[in-house]
Amino acid sequence: MSEASHPPDYISLDAHRDDDHPVEHWARWIFVAALTALAIAGLADVFGQRPSTVADESRDATLRVQAPSALRGGLVFQARLEVAARRAIRKPTLVLSSGWFENMSFNTILPEPEHTTTEGTDVVFEYPPLRQGRTLTVYIPFQVNPTTVGRRAQGVVLRDGGRRIAAVERTLTVFP
Repeated sequence: MSEASHPPDYISLDAHRDDDHPVEHWARWIFVAALTALAIAGLADVFGQRPSTVADESRDATLRVQAPSALRGGLVFQARLEVAARRAIRKPTLVLSSGWFENMSFNTILPEPEHTTTEGTDVVFEYPPLRQGRTLTVYIPFQVNPTTVGRRAQGVVLRDGGRRIAAVERTLTVFP
């Protein structure tokens, strides 16, 4: 045999190559199975971005909010808020809780509200009057800041000026 075919003196083929190491064997398979399960969960959209819809109805209007309930840091998504007036609404006002804006970036809101303000940590958007039978659809594109992780409440309240008409509560989960 040539010199290259003999192992060095400090390596024992029985201990380092030929000995059966069942713990290491199972550990490798468990690790590969965990990675595979994680990939399958990602493909099944467990970690975001499929939108979900929540709604509230009253005698005056229906408020429908459509946005993903699970996201990953860095993703861009869109929230759609829809107000269907069953009766005329003189001063349609959407109040979004701080969970919509904490660690999120957004550049625009369509259609642009007539007036924007805050009430504590909530953001308030006021729109022109909405006649009976008409629908106001608001689109807000967001991007999750990459370092954001955790769960947060995202509430939306529809008011006619100061009078509460409808409200929805939802939870957003941001995965690492």
